[in-house]
Amino acid sequence: MGSSAAETGTTPMPALRRRALLRAAALAPLAPVVAGCGIFGRPPVRVAVSWSGGELAAFRKVLAGLGALRGFEPMAYDVQPVPFGDDISTALAARGAGRLDVVMLPVLGELRRYRDILAPAPIAPWPKDSKTYTSLWHDLLFEPAPGARSEAGPRVPYGVPFKLSNKSCVWYSRDLFEKHSLRPPDTWDDWLALNRTLVKRRITPLALGAADGWALTDFFENVLLGTSPDTYDWLTTEADRQPLWSGETVRTALRRLAQLWGARDVLAGGVKGSLVRQFPDAVLEVFRYRRAAMAVAPDFAEPYARRFHHADGARREHDIATFPFPTIAERRPAPLVAGGDVAVLTSPSREDAKDLVRRLAHPLAPLPWIESPGGFLAANRETPVRSYTKQAEALASPMMPSPSTFRFDLSDQLGAVGGRDGMWRALRNFLVDIGGSAESAGSVESAADRFVAHMIAIEERESEAGDDRGGTDAG
Repeated sequence: MGSSAAETGTTPMPALRRRALLRAAALAPLAPVVAGCGIFGRPPVRVAVSWSGGELAAFRKVLAGLGALRGFEPMAYDVQPVPFGDDISTALAARGAGRLDVVMLPVLGELRRYRDILAPAPIAPWPKDSKTYTSLWHDLLFEPAPGARSEAGPRVPYGVPFKLSNKSCVWYSRDLFEKHSLRPPDTWDDWLALNRTLVKRRITPLALGAADGWALTDFFENVLLGTSPDTYDWLTTEADRQPLWSGETVRTALRRLAQLWGARDVLAGGVKGSLVRQFPDAVLEVFRYRRAAMAVAPDFAEPYARRFHHADGARREHDIATFPFPTIAERRPAPLVAGGDVAVLTSPSREDAKDLVRRLAHPLAPLPWIESPGGFLAANRETPVRSYTKQAEALASPMMPSPSTFRFDLSDQLGAVGGRDGMWRALRNFLVDIGGSAESAGSVESAADRFVAHMIAIEERESEAGDDRGGTDAG
């Protein structure tokens, strides 16, 4: 999700300038281009990705190793990754000379919207109880086959799972906790109490990377899922979500967020600092600069923690630690939110593009990324875990059992409603509204009102946009 100063060792780029550059980079591939030929005398397979910096370099390592996979002929085509940053969804709509062959898609809500201009995955449909993929992927990726007369007809996958992520982990400095005789919290109330203890000892509890809007949605999704799994599920399935946004459960989750985000001296740099801090830099606040005790970040934060840690060797290994997102409400399980990237084919699809997707589906395909730099959990359950670090293996293990134990990222399932102009902006505004004022119930309720109003407005806007498309989801 975008590069950062942490990846390059440079001075941090202002968030607005960085976002403008990412948007320009994402739109550039849509401009008319002359389709060139690769070294094999045929057009390269163009792959849209959201990754940049170290993650993009890791994906290139994966591509470089695909030609050596057993069971495949040598690759007779080039592969050209095209970075789109947070605008990855726009790659699905690119047509003509700017059309992409494959999209590594994290925003699965867009898959259904653009289904009519996508091609089914070039692998055999797998059963829901497959040993290869958890059944959650079946629920997310299977849609009626092309030409099906009804939703009840045969269903086929429109994407191949590639990358999984654990979005319910909190990174913390074990050295700091041990020095002050502290332990990771088990419940939300424990977390609030821990923060108060840290503040009393003049230690900033939390670094928040709010410049990446998805970091805020991940936080909110964990609190909402821990508050009411039913409401979380209904938001992903109900056609009319407006009553859910204005319901008491969402407001309860927002009040809980305000307890933590709005508490005085809890956020490193305050709200202003949080709004311009990208997620890797939040991890560095904990492990390099020692200006915060914790950071909420997915499993793929691990390479940043290791590469930029202030210490080396055994001391580094001991200090870098995680704990699962705490239990939010009584008699509710602790939340477990998953994200991921799937390989999607645009239509019409070329044979070279189909071959690439089949290779990416191989259980050994992601090993180069897993081995270095790490920060990768394979969606394929047959990928050997021997190359995982102990930290990665611990973060992967909760994601492997029955999907009843976790949910897929809500904002990614909502498409544009969960994106930059939707939930991202609503939560950034909420953070600003409650910053340093959690003690004021009136200000929290007003902030919740504005969040709800924004989400209802974006729902209405997207509904009208769907009507303008003639009632289809194709775009």
